[in-house]
Formats: sequence, structure tokens, C-alpha cells
Amino acid sequence: MTDEERELVERWIITFCETPPVIDVELMRRLIAEQQATPQGVPPCQPRPSGPATA
Repeated sequence: MTDEERELVERWIITFCETPPVIDVELMRRLIAEQQATPQGVPPCQPRPSGPATA
């Protein structure tokens, strides 16, 4: 993985709160830019609860 790909993966995780499904530099750049251009901006990731899931 190149430094550019690593940086984009980090930005993707910050933007979408998950790992990218594929590493495609152009696609990732475009989708991150589109998300950041929305009126709401990028909401912060919500922390996931730790511990066992409850039904």
C-alpha cells in the first residue's frame, strides 16, 4: 500500500466511520470530496458500545 493509499484510507475512516470496501484512489477521493461538500459536512463518528450485544 502506498503512502497516498494509507492517507486516503485514514480520511475514509474519519469520513465514513468504517473501512473502505475497496482501495480505489480515484473513487475514494471523489466520494470523500462529495461527502465533505454536503451542507451537513462530515458528522463525527458515534462511538460503538463496548461489551456483549443485548437482545
